[in-house]
Amino acid sequence: MESPLVAPLAALVYPAILWCGVRISPVFVAFSLAVPVVAVVAVARLEQRPRARAIALLAVAAPPLFSLLGGWLDFQRAVPIGSLTVWAPLWSGLALAAALERPVRAPVLPAPRWLAIAHAASASLIVLFALPHLVNHLAGLLGGDAHVAVMTALRRVYRHPAVEPVLLAAVAFQVASGAWLLRRALPRCTGWLATLQVASGSYLSWFFLSHVSAALRARVRGGDPNWYWLAGGELLHDPWSVRLVPYYFLAVIALGVHAGCALRRPARVAVAAGIVSTLILVGLFRAR
Repeated sequence: MESPLVAPLAALVYPAILWCGVRISPVFVAFSLAVPVVAVVAVARLEQRPRARAIALLAVAAPPLFSLLGGWLDFQRAVPIGSLTVWAPLWSGLALAAALERPVRAPVLPAPRWLAIAHAASASLIVLFALPHLVNHLAGLLGGDAHVAVMTALRRVYRHPAVEPVLLAAVAFQVASGAWLLRRALPRCTGWLATLQVASGSYLSWFFLSHVSAALRARVRGGDPNWYWLAGGELLHDPWSVRLVPYYFLAVIALGVHAGCALRRPARVAVAAGIVSTLILVGLFRAR
């Protein structure tokens, strides 16, 4: 049986792995990808430990959760709390909670079919935005100016007053309905297909919360969340910005895995998403 401590302890050291990537070698940034992978394995194997399994599912989303905390806490002065101040006690407490749990069989909670259908419908709206958005990022291979030109054209559509509120509402519903469905799917989650579906769903939920809130904050502050906003930091040399590398790389893959599970073709779609994600990072690194 998988140890209930593996996933929360892996998440606990996640920031340290990224810091090693900045201070020692970028190879350590690649090692950070092992944290969500280890957590996915834990989700698959902790069937008789529902609390530890839920904690492992949260650990899958360590990259977007760390970025979300950083975006909200590291650039404010209202309270003397940063993301690391929250991260260490959070995962230490979750590790203790997982360790103290006794094996039990979690009750199966059925989810209403209409909610699953509505969740899929809102996902379709998001995919209609995500596909051209990914093309936009791939344009970065041609340089920042090409990226901004494509983005400017696309913004005429997705920032239209009749479109943007619908898109934001779809994202909000996707996160809320996804959390409800995850809670009910986790106790009956058996097999790798189901595990990958709930794990990728967990990652995407936290990514949406982090990414949308960051973009909206930038707009409120008068910034423009475009290519130069993203590529402005030293991604592999700055202790804060380095967290964005696994965060973005895995987001595209999680999107592919989640869609692939729905289509019963997770491997093929995940491979395609991995190629796209790699090309996007190549474009970002070329902008250094």
